[in-house]
Amino acid sequence: MTNRQKGVGRRCPQLESLERRQLLSTTRFAMTASAPAHRSRLAAEVDALSRPHPSVTASHPVTKAADSPSTATFIDPTAVIHNARATTIGGQVYIGPFATVSARRGAPISIGNSSNVQDNVEIRSTGRHGGVVIGDNVILAHNASVIGPATIGAPGGAAAFVGFNAVVDGATVQPGAMVSGLAKVAPGIVIPTGMKVKPGMYITTQAEAEQESLGKVEKVTSNDIQFMNDVIHVNETLAAGYSTQAIESPSSVRGIGANPPAPPFNPISYTPTLAGTPTTAPRFRNRIIGDVRMTNSLAQLHKVMGRGDSIRADEASPFLIGSLDHVSNRVTVHGLEHSSLVLGRGDAFGFHSVIHGGSDSGQSPEETTVVGDRVVIKAWAVVFKSTIGDGSTIGNHAYIEGSTLAPGTVVPPRSIIVNNQYLGRVQWV
Repeated sequence: MTNRQKGVGRRCPQLESLERRQLLSTTRFAMTASAPAHRSRLAAEVDALSRPHPSVTASHPVTKAADSPSTATFIDPTAVIHNARATTIGGQVYIGPFATVSARRGAPISIGNSSNVQDNVEIRSTGRHGGVVIGDNVILAHNASVIGPATIGAPGGAAAFVGFNAVVDGATVQPGAMVSGLAKVAPGIVIPTGMKVKPGMYITTQAEAEQESLGKVEKVTSNDIQFMNDVIHVNETLAAGYSTQAIESPSSVRGIGANPPAPPFNPISYTPTLAGTPTTAPRFRNRIIGDVRMTNSLAQLHKVMGRGDSIRADEASPFLIGSLDHVSNRVTVHGLEHSSLVLGRGDAFGFHSVIHGGSDSGQSPEETTVVGDRVVIKAWAVVFKSTIGDGSTIGNHAYIEGSTLAPGTVVPPRSIIVNNQYLGRVQWV
C-alpha cells in the first residue's frame, strides 16, 4: 500500500474527503480497465479501503483518470457528504462550496446528471423513508434547502429550479417548475410543470400551487426556461473547469485561488487580489475565487469573516470590494454570466445572506450590481441584480430583486421588493 493510500486510511470514518473519493474512483476505474492478472493485490487494497468508507459514487467519481474532464462531476472540497453509502451523484454535476448533502440509512439521496447544488445548499433526508431525489437538470441555487421526503425534477426531465434561500420541505417540484427566492413549499405539495412560486410565498395547499388567481404562483415563461438552461450550461462548464484544475493542482480548488477558464462567459483565469496583492491561500477557511479585488488584507479577512462564506467570481466578474466590515457565516456572493459586482466600504453581511449580480430583464447584459458603502444586509436576506444606496439596511429575510434603493433606505424584515415595487412580506418566517 502506498503512503497516499495509508494516509487516506487514517481519515475520519464519518466523512470521506475529496482526495479519498478521487483515489477510490480512479483506482476502481484502473482496475476494471486492466487485465485480470494485474488485479488481485490492487483489488484487495481497494476493497479494504472501501468497506468502511465507500465511495460516494463509483460510477461517476469526482474525476476519473481515463475520463475527459468535460464529462466529470466536481464536488468542492468544502462540501460535506454525510453517509456516502446512501448517496448517489450523477455525471456533469457541480456541487459548490459548503454545500451539505446529508443522507440517512433507508433515506438515500440521489442527484441526477447535469444538476447543480450551489454554495451553501442543504439537502437533508429525514426519518426512515424521507429520502430526496434530485433529478437531471435541476438547479438548487445558493443557500436553498431541500428536506426529505422530496423530489425535484426527474430523470431525463426538463429543468427545475429552487431559488436563493428557498425551502422545499417534503414536497415535489416537477420538471419545468420553479420555486423563487425565499419561497417555501410545505410537505405533500406538488408544484406542477409550468408553474413558478413567487418570491417569499408559502405554499401550503395544492390549490395555491396550481391556481394563479390565489396570488402565489405564476406561469413559467420562455425567458425563465432560457434562464434555467443557461444556468445548467454554466455549471456543467464550471464542473469541467474545476475538475481540470483539481487534476493539475489539488490545492488550487481550495481556499483563496484562481477561477478555471470558462469560455465563453469567463475565459480568463484570475487570481484574487487582496490589499493590492494577488493572493492564493489554499488553507483559508472560506472560498474566494477569481477576479475578486478587495481592499481587505488576508490578515483582516481572518478577523472579519465567519465560516462557510463563498465569494465566487467564476461566472460574473470582476467583483470590486471596497472593504468588508463583517461577514457572518454561510454568506454567498456570486453573479450571473456577463455581469459584475461592486461592494462598497464598511459593508456587513448577516448569516445565510445572498448577494448576487445579474443582468436586469436583458436590457443591459453588462449591468453591474452595486451595494454601496456602510450597507447592512441582515440574516437570510437576498439582494439580487439591484443597486443599494449608501448607509442602507436590508432586514432579516428581505428579498430585493431588480430594484434601486436610495441612500439610507431601511427595508423592514421580510419585505419583498421586485422591480422597485413592494409586493408584501415573506410569508413563512
